[in-house]
Amino acid sequence: MRTRRVFACLVMLGIFVFGATSEAAASGGAAYQIALSDNCNNPSVAACAPPPASFGLGGDWGSVRLNSDGSGTAEFTTANHRTPGVPGGATHVFFVLVWAKFSSLTPPADAVFPDPNGQYLVITVVNIPNGGSLTAPATPGHYEFQGARFRMPGVNYLLQINAI
Repeated sequence: MRTRRVFACLVMLGIFVFGATSEAAASGGAAYQIALSDNCNNPSVAACAPPPASFGLGGDWGSVRLNSDGSGTAEFTTANHRTPGVPGGATHVFFVLVWAKFSSLTPPADAVFPDPNGQYLVITVVNIPNGGSLTAPATPGHYEFQGARFRMPGVNYLLQINAI
């Protein structure tokens, strides 16, 4: 399922660092705006293997808005290409989210990336059954994963988190 693919990629990639705080200024206003890009374009890398082993070749590009009231939305374009058994082309996906913040001196086992300030978010998809949840850091900034550094050429991920 493509929507699961997008959300699972968030967890798998280890760089999707979402940020938000319940102390944000305007009630119901945006706390953070997040832009992201992930690309998996090397069929010899396990992360780009066809289903069921992984999610295949392609990528996701999108934005996330986390609101100060604990709600949020995410919009992605996901594209598969040259992956046997997976329809090719682009698909737009829209998620309705809820989130909560907690502190932990030790990164939780399911965190996608350790937060340097020990602040974490649990972000949950609510508009898709079994959409899943994600534990992510809450510190804003620029994050990137370049697979070539880890013997995974063709696998690259970028994330920019902006506090509003």
